[in-house]
Amino acid sequence: MRTLIRSLLLCAAVLAVSACSQDQEAEAPAAESPAPEPETVPFEKGPYEVRVERSHFVPMRDGVRLSTDLYFPVGFEGKLPVILERTPYDKGSKRNADPDAPISAANQAYYYASHGYVFAVQDRRGKFESEGDYVVLNGDVEDAADTLDWFGEQPWFSGRSSMIGCSIPGANQIKAAQTLHPALTSIVPQSAATGHGTAGGTMAKLWKRGGATNLTMALWAHFSGTNLFYRPSRRLSREEFLRVAGFYDPAPSFEVDLLSMAESPELFNKYFVDAMLVLPSIDIAKHLNSPPSDWEDLTREPMDPWWDGGDYLEDDTRVDAAALHVNSWHDYGVNETFLQFRHFSDKAESQYARDNQFVIVSPLAHCNIESVSSRTVSGQRDMGDARKDIWGTYLRWWDYTLKGVDNGFDREPRIQYYLPGRNEWKSSDVWPIEGTAPTRFFLTSSGEAGSSMASGRVVLSEPDEAGSDTYVYDPADPILEPVRAVHSGSFDLSDLQERPDVLVYTSEPLAEGIEITGKMRATIYVSTDVPDTDLSVKLYDVYPDGRAFALQEGYLRLRYREGYDRMVLMEPGVVYPIEIDMLVYANYFQPGHRIRVDITSSNLPTYDRNMNTGGDTVRESEGRRATITVHHGGESPSHIELPVIPT
Repeated sequence: MRTLIRSLLLCAAVLAVSACSQDQEAEAPAAESPAPEPETVPFEKGPYEVRVERSHFVPMRDGVRLSTDLYFPVGFEGKLPVILERTPYDKGSKRNADPDAPISAANQAYYYASHGYVFAVQDRRGKFESEGDYVVLNGDVEDAADTLDWFGEQPWFSGRSSMIGCSIPGANQIKAAQTLHPALTSIVPQSAATGHGTAGGTMAKLWKRGGATNLTMALWAHFSGTNLFYRPSRRLSREEFLRVAGFYDPAPSFEVDLLSMAESPELFNKYFVDAMLVLPSIDIAKHLNSPPSDWEDLTREPMDPWWDGGDYLEDDTRVDAAALHVNSWHDYGVNETFLQFRHFSDKAESQYARDNQFVIVSPLAHCNIESVSSRTVSGQRDMGDARKDIWGTYLRWWDYTLKGVDNGFDREPRIQYYLPGRNEWKSSDVWPIEGTAPTRFFLTSSGEAGSSMASGRVVLSEPDEAGSDTYVYDPADPILEPVRAVHSGSFDLSDLQERPDVLVYTSEPLAEGIEITGKMRATIYVSTDVPDTDLSVKLYDVYPDGRAFALQEGYLRLRYREGYDRMVLMEPGVVYPIEIDMLVYANYFQPGHRIRVDITSSNLPTYDRNMNTGGDTVRESEGRRATITVHHGGESPSHIELPVIPT
């Protein structure tokens, strides 16, 4: 369990640091003999030794200089293409990684440079060695363009470049594609939802899902989002800087690191329980004594003008680059990965870019796809042998897009995805998958779905008889799941479904298996006695032994039910049809398994709690209890719509 918590703490608190690893293990009885270590597809270095030139100061149009490390293949003859990573997480950590350890996000620069590329790692504006002021996700379009211009001035540059990076470094690529720069041939955006705005009808904007604030952003801001860094008292040339660089660390120091939390219940409770329950939640940073950051700005309403500086992907955003979109089903932003695939496929400026859009999705979580192994586990759910040569796929992509190698990449399926339940890789050339049948599964009960697991049912036929179920959501007693979040993996949450503020609806055991892959939606008819509250809808695969593995969650702050550009409060007692975006997922429900849906009104820390007053939730300390009624059948056919794939 300690290993599981360690891995998930990293996933939950520093989602954007690419820190999640396949250390997660399902809890199981001790075996008589140790199981063999999980195997991954090995990736070897290329023929070239690697030379690192650290801290080149690349000038931006406003005079700010961004510090950039360059990894060169020694002895390569001819011009070199570039693979660029723009990161807020300290390029020095990449340089100081063990170049001979198995490949990882930490040392990949050494590996790919050895295959005949210049790998460039750049501190983002205002972070670590780079000059300027840091505002999370602002300024990336212009800075990417100026960096690409600088490559064009180098005598060794071939004229073609690509990018890689996960989470915010993934989002930086979505921004870079907006430059329409001729030198940006391709990108590999990994878990890149933080660069997504409302394109395709969603709401992402750095974890503003459903209009609520993801409270783990406060932990991210504390450990990784600070805009406080130490620099020399005057601007130095590169030569002067290199002479003094070893005498100081530009980053602030912290009293605790994330790994130590897995060893200390006291530290775990301080950061992942006590801090997440602070009211008002805007004061979490004060509670943690955090260094300066953008935390307060990140709590703004989803259409606040402050977000306009982030150049998020919108429906009218112009882009151009071939793209290999990479993610996992239990990533917070897998929905946006498919929307970005569609946006680039339909709207990229060049035919080459439109024709070269690909997606790979694993069964794991944030920034974790490369960890698929012979014994893959997502959260607590066994995903079987999911091995795939992800590192090698990146190299083949760059050989194809940057060196013009005819290696068959252009003939690969456009969509490659892992199907949990079947535990196999599948593929498609279109999205949605051909033959997808959006199928409604209706909710019904005898009126006791909040108190009896046997009452609430999921059925295929629309119920004629009207009914309802009621629960009370108290913001003083919210659901708090700092580890077992849907966006950290697939966990058995059957214990949570015993709470009186959770309505549970379950199908009969399936006579035949059902595959779902694609976009999901829910329509829930709701009335309440408060002006505003939240609605959480989760989908589960229930095993014959009673374990209920969470697959995906849709969430909405109900004041935004008519759109994120307006706040409309609710009238007491009025029944509203609430449309919930259930995002995307793939799953095979095996024969004998059951489909389950649960409904509630809180899920900390993934979403900040609604205080039910209609006020500014992050600045309120006092809330009120909400009586919430879910109506079903008759004129209120509450249902979830799943993308059933023909077998």
